[in-house]
Amino acid sequence: AANGPSSFFRALRTSEIDYHAYYATRTPDENFALLALELGKSGGRFTRLAEGRLDREFDARPDGLGKLNVVLISSESFGAEFSRLYGSERDWTPEFDRIAQAGLWFRHTYSSGTRTVRGLEALTASLPPIPTESILRRPGNENLATLGKVLRGHGYHTSFLYGGYGYFDNMNAFFAANGYEVLDRNQLTREPRFENIWGVADEDLFDMAIEHADALARERKPFFLHIMNTSNHKPFTFRRGLEDRGIRPEGGGRESGVRYADYAQGYLLREARKHAWFDDTIFIIVADHGARVYGKQDIPLKTYEIPLLFYSPKHLPARRIDSLMTQIDVAPTLMGMLGLPYTAPWFGRDALNSPEEGRIALFSHNHDVALLRDGQLAMLGLQKTVSQTRYDASTDQYAPVPAPDARLNELAIAYYQTAFELFRNRKYD
Repeated sequence: AANGPSSFFRALRTSEIDYHAYYATRTPDENFALLALELGKSGGRFTRLAEGRLDREFDARPDGLGKLNVVLISSESFGAEFSRLYGSERDWTPEFDRIAQAGLWFRHTYSSGTRTVRGLEALTASLPPIPTESILRRPGNENLATLGKVLRGHGYHTSFLYGGYGYFDNMNAFFAANGYEVLDRNQLTREPRFENIWGVADEDLFDMAIEHADALARERKPFFLHIMNTSNHKPFTFRRGLEDRGIRPEGGGRESGVRYADYAQGYLLREARKHAWFDDTIFIIVADHGARVYGKQDIPLKTYEIPLLFYSPKHLPARRIDSLMTQIDVAPTLMGMLGLPYTAPWFGRDALNSPEEGRIALFSHNHDVALLRDGQLAMLGLQKTVSQTRYDASTDQYAPVPAPDARLNELAIAYYQTAFELFRNRKYD
């Protein structure tokens, strides 16, 4: 009955299906009780639980760095499989590897999904990847509790910069409705070095970002720039003059794409270092997702591994973090690092100031979603299916679970069902 013509046309119009009709559910009260226990372990005070909300208030941290500028690069398809620092035989990211070892490097980080919109959703709103479509493309996605909104509350100027045309994947509309000034290739002030169907060269995007940062620095306001690059994407065409770095203008495929994205990120930091605001800026480099999904597993976790670093030579000593980290943890980790007080309904955790025991990772793969904890993966699928498997990250091997953990299934349902309900009922503002 739930699969009739009216449901089909509603899904076509809204790019979404109803979670309750197709995925395993529990009562909202049960879910909230479980999430209050789980999220409460990472600090903060719940302020609106009685209203069916997960808002938490976090106090200022005396050891915080204060109102530093923040430049976050979500790097297209920049998977960990290309970094020697992450154990790859392909040494395609020498710039990232060098910078990571001079900054705060997170060794075990996962993306939320396999699409750019999933990465942007997680980094911006610290929200689990509710099935089946990202909130960037769903109706009712304005005035959410985004990182930009939180930082604007502290006097930051917040901007989203994209190397292509931002109407793609509804990016311009989403960010403009959620506390960001939006700049895309239309706002370039000079002729680009190179452009193709996806956008201008990353170097041109980063030049625009530096010009924008200079203008904001003159206003003596802290700024937050979220930059989304585009060059590491088919058709993998690039400007000439970088052949000595293994970047072929045409026909270089994924290798040239990764090498160019890596080179350009190094270029941004070299150029930014020439500006007065560099010393008081935190740079974050993280992939939006891995380059490709492969494997016979229901959710091939190896392809979800991504690089992540925080870099600010004046403020952050070099350090390696081996504990589990995900994209939804970036926003609360940054706020904890800055030490600024805030209130938000975020699902992520401050990875530097919360217990390592029992940390989770949340994934979306096709129509399935999953939760990973302590090597055990609980998966929720269509037709309300629930299953579990054991995952060994060191060998990338899966094994059956003789006795599934009912509590893990309940936790997975609590995360995804509650995230869907908070978004749908406009309680994630």
